[in-house]
Amino acid sequence: MIDAKVRTNILRAVDGLKDELVQLVCDTVRIPSCTSMPEGSNSGDTTVDMSGETRVNHAFKRVMESCGLETDMWEVAKGRANLVGIWRGKGRGRSLLFNGHVDVVPPGPVEKWTVADPWSGEIIAGKIYGRGSTDMKGGVAAAVFAMKALLKAGYRPKGDAFIQSVVGEETMETDAGTGAALQRGYRADAAIVCEPSSPPQRFSINIASPGLVLMQVKVRGKAAHISMRSELIRPGGLGAAVGVSAIDKTFLVYQALLKLEEEWGQTKRHPAFTRPGHFVLFPEVIQGGDMLAASIPEECYMIYIIWHPPQDTAESVGEEIKAHIARFAQTDPWLRENPPEVYVPLFSWPPFETSPEEPICKAAAIASEAVFHRPAMLYGGGFTSDASFIRQAGIPTIVMGPGTTGVAHGFNEYIEIQDLVDAAKLYAMTIVEWCGI
Repeated sequence: MIDAKVRTNILRAVDGLKDELVQLVCDTVRIPSCTSMPEGSNSGDTTVDMSGETRVNHAFKRVMESCGLETDMWEVAKGRANLVGIWRGKGRGRSLLFNGHVDVVPPGPVEKWTVADPWSGEIIAGKIYGRGSTDMKGGVAAAVFAMKALLKAGYRPKGDAFIQSVVGEETMETDAGTGAALQRGYRADAAIVCEPSSPPQRFSINIASPGLVLMQVKVRGKAAHISMRSELIRPGGLGAAVGVSAIDKTFLVYQALLKLEEEWGQTKRHPAFTRPGHFVLFPEVIQGGDMLAASIPEECYMIYIIWHPPQDTAESVGEEIKAHIARFAQTDPWLRENPPEVYVPLFSWPPFETSPEEPICKAAAIASEAVFHRPAMLYGGGFTSDASFIRQAGIPTIVMGPGTTGVAHGFNEYIEIQDLVDAAKLYAMTIVEWCGI
């Protein structure tokens, strides 16, 4: 249990730093830090030989050093610098790692940002708008100010604390970002990834995520002039002797995969995911034919994003889907002789899973109750993050942070200012409970 006086002093310290915290988030949101942007383009100055990711980390570095943290800033990829803020423990306490990324997804068409410009960092009705506000510059800033508030209140963590602010998460460049930081030795007894963890409840504690698999299914047809369409579909027509629409056959495969997705809703289970049907096969792209060719399409393909439970692997899921498609193909004369080509996994992001009995889960729950005066909710979150790679490194990991996943990657992304303040309080209380002071 966290001492009442300690709690009061730290929460008051966070409140006193609110304006500085908000300013840091606004400033960093105004720095475009899409991984895909070439060097110099983020600032409008072609003489600047650094990415937006690096510029954001320079902003975080100044604040870290101003409150007494050591910093380590280095590049794995040219012009793209990672940053770690370091607190060396003043006694025998458990160590804690905070992790977040400074790269963001592209904003898309600016005209679709109807509330504020994607790089404005504008404050409207208690919210900071802009790409990366929720995902996830706000979370990194909150972790920095949690440490700043602790030290301002006169408390020194007993255990080591690290704040990783890394590049390349959105494109799974873990070797350049989180993986590089772990390889450099920035590990701890437990980790908190500061991604948004609402809903189901504000500041829920995410203890698991599904694995992600990318799959391509290619279906072949038989080209013919479009005037022969009636021969394919009318009774007594010549059918496959003349042509076969790859789009028609792809639609059949799509329906078969839709049936498998329905089955998964009943058969795929994991205790951290309370809602049934969380694990899905989603067709991201379906493409076939050429309007200018005026012919029955010879080829069509689908790209699927697949979410699978943590206990499954990308390979086992791939084999399951291949077997399902192969069985279905036997029910159609054309597909039986011309089976769909299935490429899986084209790409995969591993799941993560931490037992709710892990001490870090209990420490975070105690901290949550100290801040919000209600029991914490542990759940499985439906998105990937660098928690997967930290957990693979053997570190018990949770995801817990400000903002809601519903606005991440969308137009008019924002973060509530109150969420930033509450996140800093939550992180500070977790440091007290976990590291000791």
